[in-house]
This record gives sequence, structure tokens and C-alpha cells, in this order.
Amino acid sequence: MGQHQSKGELLYQEVNHGNIEGIKALRREGAGLEWVDKEGKTPLIVACMNPQLFNVAETLIELGANVNAYPGSHVGTPLHHAAERGLDQTVKLLLSHGANALAMNDDCQTPLEVARSKGHINVVRAIEGHLCFFSGWMREIYGSGILETLATHFLSRKMRERGREFLEALPPQWLSRKIWVVVLPCGSRKTAIPIKLEVAVYSSPQV
Repeated sequence: MGQHQSKGELLYQEVNHGNIEGIKALRREGAGLEWVDKEGKTPLIVACMNPQLFNVAETLIELGANVNAYPGSHVGTPLHHAAERGLDQTVKLLLSHGANALAMNDDCQTPLEVARSKGHINVVRAIEGHLCFFSGWMREIYGSGILETLATHFLSRKMRERGREFLEALPPQWLSRKIWVVVLPCGSRKTAIPIKLEVAVYSSPQV
């Protein structure tokens, strides 16, 4: 059956079967790791689409598979595929081996944007944690102009002043709320291009 198949294609098939020893044996025989199927998927992309193939993905990376391969699959790189499916452990594996978290797919989405659109919180936090310049709790002052607006409801100037003094004396937490803030780059990180920053605001790290 395999006499007309390349070693790279045979290795790809072993990935589908989860056969790590078969993958290693074919690699020793010179099989390539970047064979592409008709849907534009490399062996690593296939492994990054299935939570049961995490160990296979790890093996392929150890053998030298390209973590930033983008052979034409519409969804993008291995990181895009893992992010789309909410595979946070696979995402962390790819990031730890140099996967580009700012790469864009055909829809001009980064893996982070893909994970957000799918609601995969653990993946979002993993990518943000890898990229961010800052993450933590802050206080948001809400109701801009609230002191002035409320104070003008007092009839006399003296009462307006007393009202303003009263509002300014309120504890800060009465006029603010805790928010989870993440500051991270967006777009290219090439030194020739000025860096752009995104400020992501959440009600909590779990949202």
C-alpha cells in the first residue's frame, strides 16, 4: 500500500494513528516533517487539532517540526489551530518552543483573537500571559463628571460646595470598581515598525 507514498506521507499517517515510535523510526530513515495534505495541514497541525495527540505534537517538535508552519491552511499556524479548539496545554507547548503568537491567519486574526472569539478562557490567559507587558488588578473610576453633576443639583452655591466636599470625602471604592487589565502588543513586533499596544479590560481573570 505504501510503495507509492513518500516517507513524509507515511509519517503523516503515523501521526493520525498516534504512533510515536513509528514517527521516530520514519524520521530516522529521513522522513520529512513538513508533508502537507490536500487541506494544507502538516503533521504538527494535525497533532495540534486533537487533545489526544499532545504527546505526538511534543515528539514532532522535539524532532524539529516547524511550530510556525503556514502551508496554506485557511485557519493558520499550529497555534491558530490549537487556539481555535481550546487546547491550552498544546498552546503552552507551542509558545514555549517559539510559536509566533502575533501571526495572522487568512482572516487577519491572531491566535489570541481566535481564542477570544471562541470563548476559550484558558487559552486567552495562556497567550496573554506569554505576550503581556502587564497584567493585574486596577481600579476603574466610573461615572465621569459625577461629582460636578451631582453637586449642581444643590440649590445654593454654599450647598453645592458642601455637596462636593461630601462626595469627595467618599471612600474611593464607592466610586470605582476593580477590573483585570492586560497590556499586550498587537500587530508586528519587528523593530522597524513602531510597537502598538492593546489594553484588554475584564471584570475578572475568569471572564
